[in-house]
Amino acid sequence: MKGKQLSNFAPHISGTPILQGLIYAFAVAVAAVILAAMLVTWTSMPETKLPVVTYGINLISVLTGSFIAARRAGEKGWYYGGITGLFYTVFITLLGLLLVSASFTLHNLFQIALLSVIGSLGGMIGVNVRGR
Repeated sequence: MKGKQLSNFAPHISGTPILQGLIYAFAVAVAAVILAAMLVTWTSMPETKLPVVTYGINLISVLTGSFIAARRAGEKGWYYGGITGLFYTVFITLLGLLLVSASFTLHNLFQIALLSVIGSLGGMIGVNVRGR
C-alpha cells in the first residue's frame, strides 16, 4: 500500500456510458410511441394490438440503449447492457405504476428480469461491434 493512492483500490464505476445508453433508449421509446400513436390514429390498426406494440417498443429501446452503453464503455458489455436495461425497465415500470395506479405484480418482475437479460445481450453485441 506504500506509495499507492487510496483511489486506486476503489472500484471504477463509470456512469457516463449507462447514462448515454438511457438517453438513447428513451429517445427511441419516445419516437416509437409517437409513431405508434400515429399508426393507431391514421390507420385501421386496432387498439387491442397496443400491448404487443408496447413490448416491441421496450425491446427495441432496451437493445438500442444497451448497445450504445456497452459500445461507449468498450468493455464488460453484459454488465453495461444489463444495468442499462435494468434502469430503463425499472423507470418505465415505476412510471406505468404511478400513471395507472396499478399494483406491482409478478408480471412486472418478469418484465424487469427479461429486459435486463435482453439488455445484457444488446451490450454483448455492442461491445463486440467494430466502429468509429
